[in-house]
Amino acid sequence: MNFAATAFGAGIAASVFVAGLQGATVTATEPVAGVATLAATAMVSTAAADTTRLNAVRLIDLRSGATCKIAASPNLEAGFANAPIGPDCAGSPTLQSVSQWRSSRDGTLEMADSEGRTLMRFMPGDGVLFESIYPSDALVTIVPARG
Repeated sequence: MNFAATAFGAGIAASVFVAGLQGATVTATEPVAGVATLAATAMVSTAAADTTRLNAVRLIDLRSGATCKIAASPNLEAGFANAPIGPDCAGSPTLQSVSQWRSSRDGTLEMADSEGRTLMRFMPGDGVLFESIYPSDALVTIVPARG
């Protein structure tokens, strides 16, 4: 125990000593270059994905490997609309119960069961149209469907 306390104390003392030798890298009144640039690039956008020109999207459950195509609905902001998910998603415990979906003003997309209970929530993704954010253990992405 004494050895651990001595080693810890020596480590703290060495850190303080080295910090004192290095001195301040920037004076207190001098602005730090690049902070504004860094802050500007760290902004997160929640703009809605542009799905207006899509005929269909593909849902991919990354856990089960199930993938299915669903026809894009023209007006998801009006409330829940039927989500005609095909039998291909029966292999996904996450997707097999989905029967409705809607879009919100903040750009998120919600999928619900037949009684309107939210099963999944998505936000615009990086490299995909949407990626799941709720529930936390869901790993589902939505991409444009081909063909």
